[in-house]
Amino acid sequence: SALEGPAAEDTEPMATAPAATPAAAQDMTGTVAPADASIAAATAKIDIPTDAGPAALRDAATGGDAKALFEIGSRYAESRGAKQDMAAAAKWYEKAAELGFAPAEYRIGNFYEKGIGVARDVKKAKTWYQLAAEQGNASAMHNLAVLFAMAADGVTDNESAAHWFQAAADLGVKDSQFNLGILAAKGVGMKQNLEESYKWFALVAKTGDKDAAAKRDEIAKALRPEQLERARAVTELWKAKPLDPAANSADIPESWQDGTPQTTASVDMKKAVQNIQRILNKNGYEAGNPDGLMGLKTKNAIMAFQTDNDMTATGTVDEKLVKALLARK
Repeated sequence: SALEGPAAEDTEPMATAPAATPAAAQDMTGTVAPADASIAAATAKIDIPTDAGPAALRDAATGGDAKALFEIGSRYAESRGAKQDMAAAAKWYEKAAELGFAPAEYRIGNFYEKGIGVARDVKKAKTWYQLAAEQGNASAMHNLAVLFAMAADGVTDNESAAHWFQAAADLGVKDSQFNLGILAAKGVGMKQNLEESYKWFALVAKTGDKDAAAKRDEIAKALRPEQLERARAVTELWKAKPLDPAANSADIPESWQDGTPQTTASVDMKKAVQNIQRILNKNGYEAGNPDGLMGLKTKNAIMAFQTDNDMTATGTVDEKLVKALLARK
């Protein structure tokens, strides 16, 4: 059965399950940090174009602030205050990544995987994903696991695929949970464990996924009554590990954003955030008191919701998030 592809930035789903036998060759790309690049990036004063954003943002970026460099990359990628330029976005994401900023490591990995703004390079994608994953970036964990499972660079490593699917599944990434259900059922990259397989499919089925529900029921038939009872109990008790906000999102200071919103816009935004908080709370994501303020609790709730719904866990409000939340009002 098919594995789910990268949750992040709409990559095509995986067409096939990984082969049962891992290749003997060990791919070392993921373990090598671009050390020379990071030293150069850390010591050189960076020349920032004037259209890159407000003065406070440019000043921080000139001084080598990784989050500021990442924000400049995002402005070019999302055409915020600057003309969309994916090559420029890639350049600034890579600079931020070289300074060890996990969201940038993930984003430039994604660009290399897809050939966005850079020449496609799966080995580089794997390296950046691994560095981000090791810092706790959930989307990078999932995408890295997919690359290992699919032998995207000619090397299949099912053990590493299972390891990273497990790490992302523990953080609540649904596609990773689904894939782990398949690997646990088949004993690929890990010991066969039908109870574990049941648990992962059951968790994904809870979100309304019909494929997962069918697979859960299929596995249930293969379990003895006491195994099924145990698997159901484990599923009920399961809780996602908390996401590390620093590794999964960039908290951008107001002084780096364009202009101060008008009073009416501020009032509207407060009401919008209150609505978002109410919907999150209603759906089991603890956003705290619906006060219209974007505190850490609200951001964490948004990130958990984004992770569960195959969005990049930014912790920020965007159109995609609002649409998904309104569907669950």
